[in-house]
Amino acid sequence: MAMRDLRDFLNVLEQNGELQRIQEEVDWNLEMGAIARRSYDLGGPAVLFEKVKGYPKGFRTLGASLGTSKRPGHSLYARTALALGLPPDTPVKEIMAAYLKRREKPIKPTVVKSAPCKENILLGKDVDLLKFPAPLIHGADGGRYIGTWHTVITKDPDSSWVNWGMYRLMVHDRNSLGCLFPMQQHIGQMYQKYEAKNVPMPAAVAIGGQPVVPIVSCIQLPSHVSEVEVAGGLQGEPISVVKCETVELEVPATAEIVLEGEVLPHERRMEGPFVEYMGYEAGKSSPKPVFRVNAITYRNDPIVTFANMGMPIHEGQSVTAFFKGAEVFAELKKLGLPVQGVYYPPYGVGHLAVVSTETPFINFARRVAHSVWATKPGLFTYYIVVVDADVDPTNMDEVLHALATKCHPVNGIHPVPHTPGFPVLLPFLPPRERLLGDAAGVIFDCTWPKDWPADSVPIKATLENLWPKEVREKVLSKWEKYGFKKQ
Repeated sequence: MAMRDLRDFLNVLEQNGELQRIQEEVDWNLEMGAIARRSYDLGGPAVLFEKVKGYPKGFRTLGASLGTSKRPGHSLYARTALALGLPPDTPVKEIMAAYLKRREKPIKPTVVKSAPCKENILLGKDVDLLKFPAPLIHGADGGRYIGTWHTVITKDPDSSWVNWGMYRLMVHDRNSLGCLFPMQQHIGQMYQKYEAKNVPMPAAVAIGGQPVVPIVSCIQLPSHVSEVEVAGGLQGEPISVVKCETVELEVPATAEIVLEGEVLPHERRMEGPFVEYMGYEAGKSSPKPVFRVNAITYRNDPIVTFANMGMPIHEGQSVTAFFKGAEVFAELKKLGLPVQGVYYPPYGVGHLAVVSTETPFINFARRVAHSVWATKPGLFTYYIVVVDADVDPTNMDEVLHALATKCHPVNGIHPVPHTPGFPVLLPFLPPRERLLGDAAGVIFDCTWPKDWPADSVPIKATLENLWPKEVREKVLSKWEKYGFKKQ
């Protein structure tokens, strides 16, 4: 059954031991962030703060909703599996396969006239962002962030394309937000068009939607792809949307909180710093666009959702990287490349991809890597490890073995200078290059060279390769008789 709102998802998490309700009073000022951080570190459950200091009963905050899990019997991505209606023990490859199958069958949204997100409406002077328990997450942050696990909805001024994306939002005051809108991202490109016309960019922010809403908002789908339709495909039924009060946009009808307004042209205020997804404080405070909030609608007993960016593993690394791998795989298959799998390990923070492929000709690893960089989801990938088709890209033991035994320390490593980088955020860049987004990439070719004679290619020493079929079958059939437990 599809989860039509965040509260459905909370029930599913609780039923599967993946939710911790905290009824002790907790401070929005750093304490909530520290608790969520600790839960991430332990592979613990999502955390629902039910009593926030200084806020009325019913105003709640949810952290780590799609964090990774170390609960016995559950997969690392148990909460992601549950978000897609799959069992919590679903293996990585099966979650990816389900995602790719569903995304190929997008479903248009259903527009409704009334919605839970309209239960309360604040307009004009009644607008107050501080009414909601947004956390000060890290001690190094420049302010309270109400937008870290949400969707920002904007429309291209030159077409009918509507983008749902996740871009951080810092609370300046009661009715304005600081925004990070990189030019390499869709929202930055849209805002650039509005600013060139010297007109405000209408925008809406949906906080606390059903889990497929933030998922599609953070996985960097190609331009002009409708995220709301992909979200419908993922949940197997249309997303219900409702028209905004003050802007010509539609938002998820069951969102907990909706912010409406406009991003003004040529106006800047200092935003940041913010401890970002790669695990470091990302850059210093700098002038960034301002989102002026003109209306807020929200449900009774609203829930603010947040992700605690920082050292792995959290949603910004695990979920984003997980689905990024699926998207890159789909793009490479469209090009006709014989890839077998693509995986972004969570500790690689979305910067490192492992691609498993057949190698039909010499230097094919370079062709694969440059094809990854040519895709929208692969844009901010800086390390690409290309392995043979017999290596499982999701198995880091196999990948490390391939890297250490098949990648020539000189001939197999190919630096690529001056690739697009995420401006301001990349820790490995010197200050000037970080500001410009002038990054670099590297290819690790862990495939056997095609110009080697067949008898020069080492045989992998595995049970399948070095023992006769009849011996393998005998051993496997008698495994439990030998005294081993069933595998």
